[in-house]
Amino acid sequence: MHQPTAVPDRDSLVRSWVRVIAATSYVPRSSAQIQATLTEMVDTLSDAVTAEPFDSTPGIEVGTRMVAEELTGVDTLRRSVATLASGLIARGGEAERVIELLAAVSSGYANAWHARTLEQQENMRLALHTAMLRAERGRKATESVFREVFTGASVGIAITDEEGRFVEVNPALAAILECEPAELAGRALSEFVTDEPGTQLPERQLLTRANGESAWVYATTSVLSAETGAAAYRVTMVQDLSELHLLGDRLSHQLLHDALTGAVNRVGFESRLETVHEQVGKSGTLTLCCLDLDAFSWVNTTYGHPVGDWVLRTVAERLKTVVAGEKAVVARLGGDEFAVLIHDGPDTPSVPELVEAIHAELAEPEYRDKIGLAISATIGVVRTSPERMSAAEVFRAADSALRQARAAGRRQWAEFDADADKRDRAAGKAAAELPAAWENGELDIAYDRVVRLSDKVPVRVSVIAHLPRTRPVPGLPPTIDLAEATGLSVALGPWLISRSTEQVGVWRSLFADSAPVQRVLLSPLQSADAELAGVVHRAIGDAEIPARLLELGLATSAVLTSGDAQDNLRTLSDIGVVTALHGFGGGPRELALIERFKVDAVLLSDPFDGWRPDWLPRECAQVRAVREMIAAIHAAGAAVGVRGVRDLAEARWWAELGVATGEGPAFGVGLPADDVPRAAK
Repeated sequence: MHQPTAVPDRDSLVRSWVRVIAATSYVPRSSAQIQATLTEMVDTLSDAVTAEPFDSTPGIEVGTRMVAEELTGVDTLRRSVATLASGLIARGGEAERVIELLAAVSSGYANAWHARTLEQQENMRLALHTAMLRAERGRKATESVFREVFTGASVGIAITDEEGRFVEVNPALAAILECEPAELAGRALSEFVTDEPGTQLPERQLLTRANGESAWVYATTSVLSAETGAAAYRVTMVQDLSELHLLGDRLSHQLLHDALTGAVNRVGFESRLETVHEQVGKSGTLTLCCLDLDAFSWVNTTYGHPVGDWVLRTVAERLKTVVAGEKAVVARLGGDEFAVLIHDGPDTPSVPELVEAIHAELAEPEYRDKIGLAISATIGVVRTSPERMSAAEVFRAADSALRQARAAGRRQWAEFDADADKRDRAAGKAAAELPAAWENGELDIAYDRVVRLSDKVPVRVSVIAHLPRTRPVPGLPPTIDLAEATGLSVALGPWLISRSTEQVGVWRSLFADSAPVQRVLLSPLQSADAELAGVVHRAIGDAEIPARLLELGLATSAVLTSGDAQDNLRTLSDIGVVTALHGFGGGPRELALIERFKVDAVLLSDPFDGWRPDWLPRECAQVRAVREMIAAIHAAGAAVGVRGVRDLAEARWWAELGVATGEGPAFGVGLPADDVPRAAK
């Protein structure tokens, strides 16, 4: 997966715009003055994007101000709009609003530029009129000035008679119409107007050039009167807008397409999804596949980003090949994420066939510089009808299916499962709310009772982070698992240890004949926290208790893979804390950890994958394997405990296998501190 892009702040966006202005325009002011001006305009646009109700008028004001501030280089508008588009969208602006707002900026810019041009044209018209009168009076010097202005103007100028026929045209107009000036003699400008007959042109008009190409122009006509006051000639000013229209087309394409692959980007894809969703109709279906490339970061780190970019372009083309016969859209959503949207037809393959076709196409190696690279993808798929889901729900459902496929491993795929999605959404909501609950002091500590299985006597408590809920959510993962998913568990670790250690004196008096009296099981991230040993040492000192009263269980998976977790296990043992491993699978590498780090206890958790062990035949393979694992743990010098004991019958079964301690529903779980003594009695 790609890493999330950092959201730019306002000053970063302003600096980016300043660089664009510096590269495309000459503005005779200091950098600080320009930056202050651009800051005001960025604030105006940012406020407009989030305003309710939305109004694009501030965009027109910003475009008008750009012209007033002389920010009018040849490439200034295009690059400014591109910079503002990426910046405003990255800061959380809705894409549709940003597009409409920046279209208003372009419109305001064009209108202001047009107004300034008209002002210049009016001055020119007066000069032309004066020049013609003076020419009629024989003033050759003024005729020379008129001729220089007329010939050198960048705006097309036509002098026509009362019937609209050209009397004279300047080179700029001839270039706009793609004609030689001599070829225009006696013709009318209206002949070039598309579907607009007549001699009086509207301001904005589409012309057809002599070579057949089209051109958008602004055209305004003024009357030159003779000395008697009667109309003598008409002067028409024509400004070519082709470049501005081309800029708008390029801007639209850039906003809706990925620059690297040419595929539709996320903004464009969401728009296409809405369109396809409307087109499908009540009886039709659409299919959406969300893909995540497997181990793509290895390509970048091994061969460099240019090769990674080549792979991304190849993937986009391969996906287009897969759906070449369908009404389909291929999009790059960002990083190494792609999407394929299909408006299903009678020949659209089944979901398994479609997924297999994608896998087969991506698996074919592509060669570059003697390097053959192929890549796999994890795929989430939803096939549904508009009646069942909105466009936004279709997108979310495909992403949910992708998340389910990721959980199964690489090169896997999953079709949307509403029940699994409901569970995932409940867990995601709880995980997202957990940081705020912790900051607001809603998170608390609860305890599970740990008993000695040989005589069912309570010997210690096991500490858990607990978020009290007025209405329990069935199937919701434990609080520490939710915290682990968001990374909050690292911050929770010191709080859990120091806060719970304050109660060790109470447990010591309650479990007088036992040591340790409190167990804390740490998640993988907590187990690998480099500060863990220091946190435990300070907590023991603050509570003024012997280290042997505290049992800390580290996640076996973390100890196997993390040097910091191994250091923690070794240091905790050195300072006298009773050490344990939980999440133990019983493999040779795990058994070796017991002897290597002198682990005191190993805690098993549901080794039968939900089955009741006391219901299984004593000589079945699973039971024999667990019995042998317990014997191996004992031989390595560690005691064995079990978690999740459901009832006393199951507790007796474990006791017969030589397991020392047990915890679970059979003995009391999630107890407040005040309830533990009563439960123990």
